[in-house]
Amino acid sequence: MARETKAERLAREEAERFLAREELRESYHERLLSLMERAQAANFEVTVRAAGFLLEDRDDRRERVLPLTLVWDDANEDNLGELSWRVDMKEEAGREAQRKVLVKQNALSKLSQEERELLGL
Repeated sequence: MARETKAERLAREEAERFLAREELRESYHERLLSLMERAQAANFEVTVRAAGFLLEDRDDRRERVLPLTLVWDDANEDNLGELSWRVDMKEEAGREAQRKVLVKQNALSKLSQEERELLGL
C-alpha cells in the first residue's frame, strides 16, 4: 500500500472536518431541545426573546447568560457546548450531594441510641 501524500492527507482531513461539521449542523435542533430540557431541570431560567433563547443559571447569577437560536452557527455551537458543560457540572454536583446524604444516613443508622445521645443527635 502506497503512502499517502501530504496533499492527499490534507484533502482527507478537510473532508473529515466537513463531514463532522455537517453532522453537528444536522443534529443541532435535537441536541438543543434535549439540552434545554436538562437545563430547565438543572434550574436554568429559559427566556424566549428575539427568535432565540436566553439561558441563565438561577443558582449562580454571576455566570453569563447564554444566548441560543434555532439557526446553527459556530457561536451557537460554542454556547451549546458551554451550556452542556455547565449542566453536566450541576448534575454531577447534585449526584455527589445525594451520595453524601446516603453515606451520612448509612453511618447514622449504625449508631446505637447511647452513641446518638452522646453526639447530641
